Amino acid sequence: MKKIATKMLENEKKDALDCTVSDEVVDEWLDTIEERKKKMQEHHKTDTEQYDMLLGIENEVKEIKEIRKKKCQKKQDD
Repeated sequence: MKKIATKMLENEKKDALDCTVSDEVVDEWLDTIEERKKKMQEHHKTDTEQYDMLLGIENEVKEIKEIRKKKCQKKQDD
């Protein structure tokens, strides 16, 4: 499952980093991750591999968002 998530994230990252994905889509990814984290916390599943994987994905999406702030803004200014 982790390999599938990593592969999907790599593909999404390519689109996001060339600024073809809107900022709203990236925000929706973070909202979805946050909802899933809350559900897992409510069900006391924070000591699972799946929860750790979710935290890793969250960090990667936040990193994409930060890169986009710099890169996509620069494209608009050019």
